[in-house]
Amino acid sequence: MLTQLAKDNPKVASNIKSIITKLRENSLEGESLKGYALFKKIRAGKYRLIYTLRNDVLLIAIIEKRETVYATFEHLFKNSSMFDD
Repeated sequence: MLTQLAKDNPKVASNIKSIITKLRENSLEGESLKGYALFKKIRAGKYRLIYTLRNDVLLIAIIEKRETVYATFEHLFKNSSMFDD
């Protein structure tokens, strides 16, 4: 997704890369995602990143436009065993 975005909109892709770098360095936290206490969201222009930390590993769950990101995330969350304890 980020590769395609870099071709279509390099400025937005660069912003998202910067956000991910800051997340890795623990200098950026984001806002808690309502209904999903273990997840946080960060704005990147028209896009949102939803992520979590598991065992000190940064997991980017989804990067998508704000109009659809929450519905897509909910669908992925409910249909994936990746986030099971």
